[in-house]
This record gives sequence, structure tokens and C-alpha cells, in this order.
Amino acid sequence: MKAAVTLLLFCISCHFAGAQTGNAVSFGTGDDTASIRQLLEQGHALMASQHEKAAAVADDALRRSEKIGYTRGQSAANMLLGQVLFLQKSYTAALEHFEKSKVLYQQAGDEFHLGQVYKYIADVYARRNIFRLATENYREAVALLRKTNQLQLMTECQDAFAKISLDFGRYRGAINIYQRSLQVKKMLNDTKGIMAITAKLADACLGAKLYDSALYYNDQVKEMSLTGSSYYNEAVLKQIIIYSLLGHMDNAGQTFRLATAMVNQLKDPADKADYYVATLIYYTAMNDTLRSRMYMDSASRVLSGSRNIESAFTGLGYLAELHSNKGHYKEAFAALRMAGIYKDVLRNETVSRMSAEASNASEIVLQEKQIEYLNLVNKLKAEQLSKEELQRLSLLRENILKDSSLANQQLLMEALESESALRQKQLEREQELSQSLSRENELKATMLLNEKRNKGMLLTGIGLLLALAGIIFFQYRRQKTKNNIIRKQSGELQVLNKEIHHRVKNNLQVISSMLDLQSQTLQDEKATAIIREGMQRVQSMAFIHQNLYQGSAANGVNMNEYIRTLSLHLFQTYNIRMDKIRFHTAIEELNLHTDTAIPLGMIMNELVSNSLKYAFRHREEGDIWVNMRRHGNELLLQVKDNGEGLPADFNPEKSGSFGYEIINAFCQKMKARLNVDGSDGTDVQIIVSKFKTTG
Repeated sequence: MKAAVTLLLFCISCHFAGAQTGNAVSFGTGDDTASIRQLLEQGHALMASQHEKAAAVADDALRRSEKIGYTRGQSAANMLLGQVLFLQKSYTAALEHFEKSKVLYQQAGDEFHLGQVYKYIADVYARRNIFRLATENYREAVALLRKTNQLQLMTECQDAFAKISLDFGRYRGAINIYQRSLQVKKMLNDTKGIMAITAKLADACLGAKLYDSALYYNDQVKEMSLTGSSYYNEAVLKQIIIYSLLGHMDNAGQTFRLATAMVNQLKDPADKADYYVATLIYYTAMNDTLRSRMYMDSASRVLSGSRNIESAFTGLGYLAELHSNKGHYKEAFAALRMAGIYKDVLRNETVSRMSAEASNASEIVLQEKQIEYLNLVNKLKAEQLSKEELQRLSLLRENILKDSSLANQQLLMEALESESALRQKQLEREQELSQSLSRENELKATMLLNEKRNKGMLLTGIGLLLALAGIIFFQYRRQKTKNNIIRKQSGELQVLNKEIHHRVKNNLQVISSMLDLQSQTLQDEKATAIIREGMQRVQSMAFIHQNLYQGSAANGVNMNEYIRTLSLHLFQTYNIRMDKIRFHTAIEELNLHTDTAIPLGMIMNELVSNSLKYAFRHREEGDIWVNMRRHGNELLLQVKDNGEGLPADFNPEKSGSFGYEIINAFCQKMKARLNVDGSDGTDVQIIVSKFKTTG
């Protein structure tokens, strides 16, 4: 139920933000800008239901704005494209458009729309579970939205920020954020919003074990909501739990009788599941062991068939705490074990859903590639048949001419010979006429014998052909069955391989987040920098596995997509503006095998990080180039910048730099050549003689 509410709030926020963007952007005058304004308004209208059309309209507006140099149109079109791509779950592309829009609004000093862009960027990072960057962008968004009086969007950012705090168990931080959001909702006189925030405050206080505060906010929700509404039912059931945890059993008994009276009116299965959990906690607090065990069984049966898994392990957590306070450690352990089971179910459902989405996306891409390949094959076959037909006709005409010339010569010779031989033939015919009569009878007898023999051979051949056809058909059916089994096993192995890469990517992401959190607690800047470098190396490997489970090849990495994702992440991590330090790429379309892609990814991570950290320490602007292409039978990776360069006596093998030790190690592993030129900026070339591709 909570997941559905979160999704609904997100859709409402996207629609509200889109409406504000369409009404608040200040466009210029003239026919061109007016047509761009109409396209943007049309794109916002289509965004809610027709994503493809909305993206096409926004792209048209962007192209027209770029053609006439209309900066406001470019920024608004980039933001609209980012919103549509976000709804289509194309997060990397959406982030690129949001970043372009952010740079344009920063240059224009438009804080109104800049606050909205920060919120959308934070939403992308939150959806991709990159919580540190999501938190930073939410902070920027809240400051700008408060400054420009966009209070509704500001409260949405605060709610998302508070949810991140709750996910990490920071209940008191979430309480402070919800209290600020409640003040804004009261200023806006948003009755529904006040009730929703107050209910969330009650849940946060309950998680923080501030039972008196939880009771205070829960009573407010009960007073504001209508009797029989969902908020009222949840407040009554939550009141039973709070009174039981506080030990106020008289008040808990009164509320329990009220809940029992209205239990038949509960239509929502989630409310019924919450009722059983509240009843179980109440009887446990009353030390009624018999009824407690009875309702434990009932609650288990109801929750096992319920989709409200979150409230299942939340209620069981409260039950475990109550048992622990009473010294019933065996019962507390049983409740915690059951809560862990439901939490595993929720995690498995989430992983299955994400795997299904990734699988559906990969199947669509594979089908498109197959259609494109078949069209090319058919076109090539048609051209080949046309060429063969022309060649056959030319040879046929040449043979006809040769045959005609030979025939004419032969006719001429025969005409000359026939004239001299005609008389002799006449004499021979008279002799042959007498002999033909006797041969005619012999010929008839021979023909009858041959006819019988031919009929026997024909029947025998037909029988053999039928037997051979039966054998061929049987072998065909047998081979077809084997092929179907092989295709099925291949599909299952491919799905399993993608699931493995997806899990590895998630584990690496968790390691990166843990390193990030650890770095925030360190006081030593050198140690912090070392941990952050390690975090970037882990993140570069995570992007490899993300590319593997999102791509169409099981062991192939699209280097163009991977380098673009990794570079964008590095710029975000080091907080470097892409309009100041410009990033250029010239990447040949390559799908490299993981044996080659992982070492190259780690090497590129070290080289680009070095350029971002050291090349422009005394400059605000600069350029970085990344080139990757085939050169004969070798693969060239070049990372170049126009920064400060390297010392004249720099030797990568004796530099003492851990980054260059990693680069040298991977070069030795791939048997690659390393060339470093630091005379004019830094130019590093990696030449790989033996590399693997997947297509």
C-alpha cells in the first residue's frame, strides 16, 4: 500500500511540475518562438499518456531552438525531454538532458526553473539508488524552491529526502524534515497534505520509539479524518499499538473494542491485516498467552496472502520489541525471524520486478536488431540474384551466337556432302528397306521387354523414395525437438546470466555506497581521498555489469554507452561543470568482451580521474578527449587533456603513483603497450594487440 501511495505522489508531482514549467517559462516574441512555445505546451499535454509523441514533440522544439539560438527554448525542451525519458525509465539519457538544462538555466540566472531541474536530477539518482548525489541535489532544490516560493514542489523534495533518511534508519532526521513540511502544508492550507504528513510523522516517531509524540500526531490524524475512511481506520489500529507499547492498557482496551466494532466494515485487505497485527500486539501486552498465540497464527495466515508485506514486518518488529521489553526473548526471536521472512519476500519481489523489466527491454532491442539484420540479408540476396541473372543472360547470348555460327558452318558442309552422298544413300535405302521389315519385328519384342523392365524399376524407385522421405521426415521432427530444447535452455541461461550481472552490479553499488558513507566519517583528507578513489574503481566495475544485464549480448559491453555513463558519473562525483571542463569522445561502435572491457574500464577511470583532479588545478576551463578505435589488428584507447601536463622526467613505471601501478598491471595483463606524453598537456595511449569482441 505504501509503495502504491509513493508512486501516486510521484506521478502527481511530475504532472504539477510539468504544468508549472509550461506556465512559468518566459518566451520571446516572434513567429519562431511562438511555434516553439506551442510545441512545448503540446509536449506537456501529451506527457501524461503518450510518451513517444511527447518525446518527438520535445525533440522538434529542441532542434528548432538550437537552429535559431533560442536559449530559453533549448533549456525548456531539454527539461521536458528529461521528464519524458524519466517516465520511460531511460535514466542515463534523462540525466544528460537535465544536466544540459541545468547549465543553461545557471547561465541565464533562472532560479525558478533551476530549482525544478535540481529536483528532477535528484529523482533520477534516487531511482538509481545513488543516495548521496540524490541527497545533495534535493538540498539544492529545496533552497531554490523555497527562495522562488514553489512550496508544493519543495514539500515533495522534503518528503523524498525524509524517505531516504527512513530507509537508512535515521528516524529523527526524517521527523525534523516532516515537521518542516507540515508547516508548509499549513501555510498552503492543504488539508489532505496536512493529514498525510501528520500520519508519516506518527510512523516516524513510532520507529524512533518516541511513543508519546507518535500518540500525539496519531490523535491529530484521527480527529482530522472522517469516520470509516482509510486514514481513520489506520489511526485507530495504530493507536492500539502505541497504547500497548506505552503500557496504557485501559486506553488500549477501549480503542481495541472500537476497532473490533468496525472490523466488519474494513474493506481494504491491508486494513484487515493491520487489525490482526494490532490485536496480536494488544493480547501480547495483556500477557494473554492463549489468545496471543491464536492471533499469531491468524495474522500469519492473513499476511501470507496479503500484498502489504511492509506493514507485515513493521508490525512484527513492534511485536518483537514488546516481547523483548517483557523478557520473552524466545517469542521476540520468533517474531524477528518471521519479520525477516517477509522482508526477504519483499526484496525478492522487487528483484524479480526489476529483472522482468530489464528482460523485457532486452527482448525488444533484440527483436529490433533481428528485424534490421533480416532486412539487410534480404536486400543483399536480391542484389546478388540480380547480378547472377544478368551474368547468366550475357553468357546465354554469347553461347547462342557461337552455336549459331557453328550451325551455319555445319549446314554449309552438310549441304556440300549431302549432294555427293545423295545417290549413294538412295541405293542404301533400297537395301535397308528389305532389312527393316525383319528388324521391325525384333524391335517390337525388345520394346515390350524394356517396357516391363522400366515399369518394375519405376515402382521400385517410388518405393525407395517414399521410404527415404519417411526417414527424412522422422529425422527432421527429431532434430526440431532437439533445437527447441536447446533454444529454451539458451534463453534460460541468458536470463540467469543477466540476473547474475544485475546482482553483482547491486552488490558493487552497495559497496560503493558503504565506502562513501565511511569516507564521510573520516577526518583525514588523505584517507578520505583514498577511499573515494576506491569507491570510483568499484563504481566503474558496477557500470560494466549494468551494461551487461541491460545489453543484448550476454558477455559483451557497449563501450560507447559505458564510457558516456562513466564520464558523466565522474564529472558528478568531482562536482565539475561540463560547460567549464568540456568532454569530447570519438568512440567506435564496439561490443567488447568482459575480459577486455573490465581492464580498459579501470584504466579509463584512472586516467579521466587524474585529468579531472590534477590537470586543471590552476585553470577554470579545459578539454578532455577520449578516443577508442581499431587500428589494423590492434585496439587504441587514448585519453588526452590540455592541462598542466607531466614533469619532463616522468616515468609511469617509477612514478610511485598507485593509479599508474594499476594501469601498468592491466597493460601487462592484456599485453598492451603504454605510451605517455606530458609535454603538451597529458596524452596517454594504450595499444592492445589482442582483444576480444562479441559482435
